[in-house]
Amino acid sequence: MRKIIAGFASSLDGYIEGPHGEYDWILIDQEIDFAEHMNKFDTYLFGRKSYEKFAAAGSGNDGMKKLVFSKTLTSLPENFTLVKENISEKMNSLKNEQGKDIAFWGGASLLSSFLELRLIDEISIAIIPVLLGQGKSMVGSLKDKVWLSLINSRSYSNGTLQANYKVIYTKGNKK
Repeated sequence: MRKIIAGFASSLDGYIEGPHGEYDWILIDQEIDFAEHMNKFDTYLFGRKSYEKFAAAGSGNDGMKKLVFSKTLTSLPENFTLVKENISEKMNSLKNEQGKDIAFWGGASLLSSFLELRLIDEISIAIIPVLLGQGKSMVGSLKDKVWLSLINSRSYSNGTLQANYKVIYTKGNKK
């Protein structure tokens, strides 16, 4: 079965965006091979805002399957699929298809929804050595705690720590 892996860059104090939506604090280390990392995936999942940033950057015609979750969008370019309902059903079906793992590039509220629906299998966080003090938190509100189990971690010369966690779903999400 394929896994849905949520990937984020986060400040040490837990923000994925600065107070004005900025990302200029994200350090890119030359040791990180993004092409190798992205080769693990053949499907990308986006929330509306993440999709808009992705599309504005001129990305999207790479032959990958791309799904956008939005209640407000009505149409997308042909190389994107709009998902408005039956999320659990569609994601569980997608996870059971043949293929590589699925990259989740949604935002905080979509991550909360996917965690509540128990769809996220792993969370991969690049913890950047900066304190922002304010901004957008990695996850929105949750009904229950979500426990994580460390799979592996790696530190880079610029101080970034890459940590990969398995999401542990238990009854009532109590560890």
